[in-house]
Amino acid sequence: MLNNLLLEYIEINGETITKANLGEAALYAVIGFAVVFLGIAFLVLVVWAVGKIFEGVDKAKAEKKSVPQEPSAVQSTTDEVDDETIAVISAAIAAYYQKQAVPCEFVIKKIKRSKF
Repeated sequence: MLNNLLLEYIEINGETITKANLGEAALYAVIGFAVVFLGIAFLVLVVWAVGKIFEGVDKAKAEKKSVPQEPSAVQSTTDEVDDETIAVISAAIAAYYQKQAVPCEFVIKKIKRSKF
């Protein structure tokens, strides 16, 4: 049976040369598997390292943005905007568009008072 495991023999100019036996083929296969495994492991390591680098950059940007800035001179005490302010802003936008001779895209179709 062991003879069946040997691969072909080649005879060139009277010399007998064996191509490869099963042991050599298995060794080449194991070496090939190891090279492929190490290559894939290296690629996974590179992708992981790049992810960690980007994560650190994102944290640095978040910390930079979270630094409290100086409060502005004018602060609103309420979250609501009164009707007069809305009217002034709307009039300013309309005047700007009229001065630029650009047709206004804003069209007021209905004005309804809210209960709030």
